[in-house]
Amino acid sequence: MRNIVPALLSIGIGFAISFFGLQSYSNSISGKPIFAINETVDTQEETQLPEEEETTDTEDTQQEISTDTNEETPSVEETIPEEDTHENREEDEGGEGDPIEVESITSTSYDSNDIQKSFDNWEAYTKDNIDLMATFTPLDEKGATIEKGIFLTLLRTGAYIPVKSVKEGKTQYQLTNINDTSDEKIKKSITSKAAIAHQYFKMEGKKLPDYNFVDLKGKTHNKADTKGKLLVIKCWFITCKVCVEEFPELNELVDKYKDEKIEFVSLAFDKKDELVEFLETKEFKYPTIPEQKDYMAKKLKVKQYPTHLIVDSNGVIIKMVNNVKTLTSELERIMGK
Repeated sequence: MRNIVPALLSIGIGFAISFFGLQSYSNSISGKPIFAINETVDTQEETQLPEEEETTDTEDTQQEISTDTNEETPSVEETIPEEDTHENREEDEGGEGDPIEVESITSTSYDSNDIQKSFDNWEAYTKDNIDLMATFTPLDEKGATIEKGIFLTLLRTGAYIPVKSVKEGKTQYQLTNINDTSDEKIKKSITSKAAIAHQYFKMEGKKLPDYNFVDLKGKTHNKADTKGKLLVIKCWFITCKVCVEEFPELNELVDKYKDEKIEFVSLAFDKKDELVEFLETKEFKYPTIPEQKDYMAKKLKVKQYPTHLIVDSNGVIIKMVNNVKTLTSELERIMGK
């Protein structure tokens, strides 16, 4: 038994030496060490796997970008400010896009962050784009339509700004959260404008308070005289610069609707003799009623000047605005021209 163990060990050692010798001979023919082959294979496998993973990730990323772009494009297009549609329309006339898309596309030059970068940015944007007294579709922060009264109430909180878009030719204002870093003057500006707009909005749908006016030429104006007619009222005073600057455009409205059942009347703070003297040098085609400060402030709840009211044939206030541009567009909407 003792002799068997050494014999087995000798056989095992001999077999190992023989096997090693044969492998060495085979490798010497191919010129490659056995361990080098394994290292090369391992290296290739380790190198190739990351490359495949990176390629797969890249393809997935491209697909995601493409998908995101397709999904986001409509929302971007629907948020173009109206003032930019003219520029885009010129490009479309060259063969890109169509008029419907132009009306619903907004330029990215006026996103909510850019608007709020400074008070100057805000002022420039709102001057050309925002009129809270005009006719528009109010949208909440998620884009759902809400009542105008609720919209203006939320603006008064100072938590939002209105951002304009145009869809199918109709103006929309959407509530957008005001940035924490925005100039405090932006918040004060929008809350002030929203407060006045809300006050005017609450007057719409109410009956025009009783009146019996006598103009500078002695003509009377009362409900009986205006029955069956649309009544347009301007509220102003002599030293109001903007009020006077509107005269030429208001005169054009009188001429434009001279054959329609519309009566134009202006109410002024000033005394008769002061108005007569002033209007000798300023052409104004509205019949003017003097000394109406109390009626405007207490009855009509006028908060700023100029203010314009449109009253329907039944004596109901249907629009109350603060500039001739909006007055003009509202009359066109109501009259169809």
